[in-house]
Amino acid sequence: MSTVYVVIGCDTDPDRKDLLDGVPEDTLTWRGLTEGVPQLKTSLQGVRDTKGREPVFTWLIRADEQIRDLHGEYAAIARRYEPLLQSLQQSGDELGWHPHFWRRDGASGSWFQEVEDVDWQVAMLRKAHADLASCLPRGLKSVRMGWDYHNNRTYQALEDLGIVVDFSAIPGLRTFIGAPPSKGENLFDWHSSPQTPFRPSREDYRRPAKGRANQSRLLEVPNFVSTSAGWSLLSGLQLARKTGNARLLWQSIRRPTYWINITARPRLFAPLVRQLRKTLGTGDVSQLVFATYFHPDELLPNRSGLYDLESVRTNIEAVRRTCDDAGSDLEFVQASTIPALWSASA
Repeated sequence: MSTVYVVIGCDTDPDRKDLLDGVPEDTLTWRGLTEGVPQLKTSLQGVRDTKGREPVFTWLIRADEQIRDLHGEYAAIARRYEPLLQSLQQSGDELGWHPHFWRRDGASGSWFQEVEDVDWQVAMLRKAHADLASCLPRGLKSVRMGWDYHNNRTYQALEDLGIVVDFSAIPGLRTFIGAPPSKGENLFDWHSSPQTPFRPSREDYRRPAKGRANQSRLLEVPNFVSTSAGWSLLSGLQLARKTGNARLLWQSIRRPTYWINITARPRLFAPLVRQLRKTLGTGDVSQLVFATYFHPDELLPNRSGLYDLESVRTNIEAVRRTCDDAGSDLEFVQASTIPALWSASA
């Protein structure tokens, strides 16, 4: 019998002004975290995995330069919302880390994703980690990077800091080809990554190492994606339109990839469920990680038309039915448990 480990992460980002009403400029608000998250936990009562356990989450706390700049310290969110986060942890959830590389432009004062100054990136990660880890007595083991971005040195920095699992990869997707623009946002590249957990090469964080000598100790757990050609084309069109780079459309044809948050309306999440059914249907899968994530503001009434609170339960139940139909066990797990589970299966 095969086992599907379901990892549900939440990037605890602030509310987005293009998603929610009443979000002011250059000020971070957290209604998604304080209102949406408790509603989500209540809405999932009664949902169970094969062992009878309710869904567990890995709450990835924002701690980075933008948080320090606007709230006064890297670990401001962990301290400000300590009672809520402690209650989540006591319910069986995990507290992890979600650092962005937001940096202020000295001339305009606007924020951009820093991708050129890697020394700054690494130094910021070390300082933010030290402050956040001081707030978490149980330790800090899991990371999802802001906008899924990595380079070889940031990956090494997380390993040096004792992180055991990163689940930033979206295999087959990237938002730039060649060198990324010097100032922008939502920049990442996982085009060449596999769809199963791997220990990356120190020479290329996107690919598995060949042999143990050059292997990172930090396990990469990719988000579960669909390889549906039709849905990938739709995704490629959206990326090409957003970035102005038509080469991303050709990329979606060469390596079909579709992915969306678990808060997505069920018809949009359905390609991932169908991919899971197809994968389990091969009969040669003993273990599989279904990693997914969302943002807190997607749990509140919003303007996107893509996400809502009710969809989470519907989508989780669809994953559970798919596993039942395939004769597979389903287990809700914290992200940090995957390295031990995956090693045990190797």
